[in-house]
Amino acid sequence: MLPVFKLSNGPVPLLAFHGIGQDHRAFEPLAQQLEGRYAMYAFDLFFHGSQSAPASDDVLTKQRFQEIIQAFLHQHSIERFAVIGFSMGGRFALATAEAFPQQTTELILLAPDGITISPWYRIATQSGLGRRLFRYFLQHMPLFHRFGQVFLSVGLINRSVLRFAESTLATVEQRKSVYNSWVYFRKLHFNLSELSELLNNHPVRVRFFAGYFDQVLPVSYIKPLSRRLHAYELTVLKTGHNRLIEKVAKIF
Repeated sequence: MLPVFKLSNGPVPLLAFHGIGQDHRAFEPLAQQLEGRYAMYAFDLFFHGSQSAPASDDVLTKQRFQEIIQAFLHQHSIERFAVIGFSMGGRFALATAEAFPQQTTELILLAPDGITISPWYRIATQSGLGRRLFRYFLQHMPLFHRFGQVFLSVGLINRSVLRFAESTLATVEQRKSVYNSWVYFRKLHFNLSELSELLNNHPVRVRFFAGYFDQVLPVSYIKPLSRRLHAYELTVLKTGHNRLIEKVAKIF
């Protein structure tokens, strides 16, 4: 089981999954606005908040994650629910909707990861060599910074992404959390044709929120899924990546 915190009360259960480097508290501003409408259950994902390492060293599979959510739903006697995910939490929101399409009433994605996969993520996680290099760079941050400056100068990354990476990797504990998360969650990926068919064939309300100034997970990253959907809602707010939950809370 994952630690879960009930942040608001209401008739519609809402399962919430935070971004990398966060915990359940990231959703507190939104939960305040949802009081009386949604019962928000915010999870602490592995390697974040009150949840440390998983019980085993295995990669998190979709089947194992489905079992975790099924146990939670059973424990709380929840039959139908909405789900929300921000950034990395978008992977978990997508995996939940994919595993429980008949029970999901609403899928709310805030600058979601898991739709467009960064080539850097593929390089860092999908092979043993890539994972060793990823670990090495995280253990030698001056070298990481120098390579970042080179990639910035030749246009392979932009300044906002580099700043986000360096702030996310500022401490030893943050670097451990990022490495473990990227590696442990790497099997949570999706066949977008199959996923969109599931969403199209069930009455799931799909809502996207994106930041106009977000260069980490820009609005264009949503298109590989949104263009396959028969219906969806898209709201673009004048903000970057880190303040998106706060901005969404003001209009939700």
